[in-house]
Amino acid sequence: MVAIRLRPVRLTVEVRRPCRRDEWELSWYRERLADLTILDAAVTIVVDRTRFLAVPVPVPVPETGGRRGGYLIMTRRRTAQCLRDVLDGMAGFPDVRVVLPSTRAECHAVRWGDEPPGCWDDYGQGHFYGYRDQAIGQFVADLL
Repeated sequence: MVAIRLRPVRLTVEVRRPCRRDEWELSWYRERLADLTILDAAVTIVVDRTRFLAVPVPVPVPETGGRRGGYLIMTRRRTAQCLRDVLDGMAGFPDVRVVLPSTRAECHAVRWGDEPPGCWDDYGQGHFYGYRDQAIGQFVADLL
């Protein structure tokens, strides 16, 4: 058996304003979010040339509801840790944390805001992430 000593991995991390390269993802959110103004505070985080669009929660969260949390999914634990470190302390990204997969088939997640509802209620989940009723209804209809 041969032991190999690996060097620490250095990742290049940049925080940017969303641009035309993020337009597909931005348009996805525009079609679904009830409060489009939160997209003004969205950030793009580039980790080794891979782009992640992070959409914040409004500060303060409206009493009538609205987006209460968000998340990003990635395959590498180190990337998740970098994203957590970058978002931690930024306005609109409270309680940033890494959620490790429970099986090899799952990905790592970076979550912020409140804990999502622990149910399979599509409307409850959709409202938690700030989506419009019409967008949630379309999602449910597409599942059938």
